[in-house]
Amino acid sequence: MQESFKRITVLGLGMLGAFWNCDRAQIQEPAFLHVESLSMKADPNAPYGNTSSKVTTAWVEVNGENLGAHHLPLNLPILIDEEGPAEVRLYPGININGIASFRGIYPFYSEYSAQVNLRRGKTSQVPAGGPNVLAYDFSGLGGTLIVESLENFESVGQRLIATNQSDTSWILVNDAALKFPAPVGESNVYSGMAILDTGISRFEVHSLDRYELPKLNANVYVELDYRCSQPLSIGVIAYRPGQILQMPTATLNPSANWNHAYVNLITEVSGVPDASDFRIYIGTIKAGNGKLDTVLIDNVRLVYRP
Repeated sequence: MQESFKRITVLGLGMLGAFWNCDRAQIQEPAFLHVESLSMKADPNAPYGNTSSKVTTAWVEVNGENLGAHHLPLNLPILIDEEGPAEVRLYPGININGIASFRGIYPFYSEYSAQVNLRRGKTSQVPAGGPNVLAYDFSGLGGTLIVESLENFESVGQRLIATNQSDTSWILVNDAALKFPAPVGESNVYSGMAILDTGISRFEVHSLDRYELPKLNANVYVELDYRCSQPLSIGVIAYRPGQILQMPTATLNPSANWNHAYVNLITEVSGVPDASDFRIYIGTIKAGNGKLDTVLIDNVRLVYRP
């Protein structure tokens, strides 16, 4: 009985080895696609402030085949039938509302596409000339894109003003250690800062202007650069017939370094179909931590298709 069992095992292993050798002969070494990062093209004349961005993910397509979503940087093995040029498309993805587990393609950036020479065992770098290849898709599917500057602190006057609930407001800072560091090729003179200390516990601003925003589940994003020692709330103030509603959308965690956030207002805006228009608000309430807290903000913009 034991001898019989041994023969079957050896025979099985021999057959497995034969199949393995056969499969190995047919398997081709993959080509590799490397994407270190993706960011917006520099534009010193951008009317909405600096071209700051934070693309965390890329949806990859090669010759029309969807290869899924991948965190950046990525090094993706690709099985190819033939070596040579292939059409590669990258769809930039973001952390929606600052949540790493809530990722999606940003609908307002154009995708990046290029002919890439794929060779087995070799790595092709994309984009070949560097990461600064993205731009707003001003005339894409869904109509003309609006990129409204809510505040970049470079103009006379303020477009984000303190609400009645706030007991502090902005000061302008141009200290290089504090202000937003502009992308290469651009400049930034000022950022806005609010200070929270003993007796100054609430900071809240809203947009000077009111905006008619698209409903019916249309994407409406607020983008901003921020650096803060307190959680920061972003949301809308909706003006309904006989009623004003203030609705938070997202709370951004404290960040010791400058960060870029994309906040989607779709739920709040579409949830009030009878609202005539909206203001955008940003605010925080100081915790009783016995220390001085600061909020630094720049390049606040409202992005949507009307």
